[in-house]
Amino acid sequence: MRTKTRRFIKVTIGAELRTQIVTSIKLRRGPANDNRDFEPVVRRAHSVKRIKIGIGDKGYDAEKNHELLRDELHHTQSIIPARYEDVPVWRTRGRYRKEMKRGYSKKVYHQRSKDETIFSVIKRTMGDEVRSIGVKGQNNEMRLKIIAYNAARIASIAYSLFGGFLQSPDLQMN
Repeated sequence: MRTKTRRFIKVTIGAELRTQIVTSIKLRRGPANDNRDFEPVVRRAHSVKRIKIGIGDKGYDAEKNHELLRDELHHTQSIIPARYEDVPVWRTRGRYRKEMKRGYSKKVYHQRSKDETIFSVIKRTMGDEVRSIGVKGQNNEMRLKIIAYNAARIASIAYSLFGGFLQSPDLQMN
């Protein structure tokens, strides 16, 4: 008896890590390789705000991803660690992948954890399940969750910038 592989919604995001605002998303059905989502998400994010450093996890380890960030989107640094750490540098293919094997800034790479924070906040505040039944409805629900997250994030940033200013003792009237 054959078992049917369960399909689920897969979300890939591009985020501005300083403000933790989502700049681009790609939705599709899983399970499948994440690598094919890299280019559309990066291009869309770059059109919103210029990417200075592109950070990805080992799932995006491919020379073409490094080439996209470094060669096509000029003046962009890429940090995507090599998938197989035990393979020696001389056996690794690709100029940029070899560079990643030789070393990269761990401090900058760990900014990627903010990406996971974004997913965590969305799941905690809006639930981790998708209630819609149809594919189109599920995609719309995920888009709405991300829009709501961005709106809340922007409001939080605005409040932190202007909230203290509006409550300062110099501006209060008696």
